[in-house]
Amino acid sequence: MVAVQPYLKGHVFYMSLLRLMEKIMNKPFLPVEKQIEQLKVERGLLFQNEESAKELLLRYGYYEIINGYKEHFMNSSKDDNEGFKEGTTFEHIYSLFTFDRNLRTQVMSSLETFELSLRQAVAYTVSENISYMQDEYMNRNNYTSGKKQYIKSAKRKMYPIDHLMNILKGISKSDAEPFKHYREENGNVPPWIIVKKLNFGNLIWWYKLLKGPEKRSVNARLFGINPNLVELNENLSSVISPLLELYLDYRNTAAHGGRIYNHRTKEHELPYNQLLHKRLLEIDEKEYRLGKGRSRLGVVLRSLQLFKNTDPSIELKAAISVHLNNYLKLYPDDKEYILSHLELTDDDIKI
Repeated sequence: MVAVQPYLKGHVFYMSLLRLMEKIMNKPFLPVEKQIEQLKVERGLLFQNEESAKELLLRYGYYEIINGYKEHFMNSSKDDNEGFKEGTTFEHIYSLFTFDRNLRTQVMSSLETFELSLRQAVAYTVSENISYMQDEYMNRNNYTSGKKQYIKSAKRKMYPIDHLMNILKGISKSDAEPFKHYREENGNVPPWIIVKKLNFGNLIWWYKLLKGPEKRSVNARLFGINPNLVELNENLSSVISPLLELYLDYRNTAAHGGRIYNHRTKEHELPYNQLLHKRLLEIDEKEYRLGKGRSRLGVVLRSLQLFKNTDPSIELKAAISVHLNNYLKLYPDDKEYILSHLELTDDDIKI
């Protein structure tokens, strides 16, 4: 490989910066009337009701509706100037935006319900197997340390267990209720109270840093089976942590207004698991290598069926079914496109 001279590297950076600035400058603010005119005249988008479209663009934003959901409707995904496919209406794009917004709300709700089960399983296990007294269950020696790493919120490298213990101790000193009451009245903030203030990410860390017997106990409570069965089945033991990371990814995506119907994540793809993929999802290793069963919403929905608390999967399945059927009544030709991105079939959601 030919070495690049320092001044050439600087030139490349300078030219890249110029191109970026030019791109930004070419996207000036446009009043909503100009936005509609540009969509109509330059890109061929049709409007059934311009006044209604104007109100929706003002309410939710051009970026959220058009830029967020235009991909399916464009002649070229790489060049907006190629315009929209013939016959595409603003109302069609907005319907997809609304469908996805409804999915986002239900994903948040279903994963919050699952999170409640995880909170109780961790708190109960810690109380029973370690202690309900904070001096004991906040002792790092009762856990694994995890690999030393850079903790963004702490702004330094440290062992995850030390970061978690700092968080738990900080909650125990909170002046908010009910933490203050338990501290002042009982001299102890038990796990089932402390866990109420943990966010989903830190709750997952608490689970992951448990030692083997405690982790198996949590798994058994989540699955609703005997802990000995968890210990005997490697696929049962190994499936939880990757699923938790995937659920957290969806929770965060939904919380920040990200798209859900076509969401996938490379960082939190599920590794192949015989129990999950072959038996539950009916995906063999060849199909997995082709990209199936990794991180689509359908994988989230069907994996939730593993757990004893069926409320999250039932509620999510019902919501997807209702909202998708409502959407397809208006735009039935989108059925294959939507199902492929959700990684679901007609049978999964009863179209």
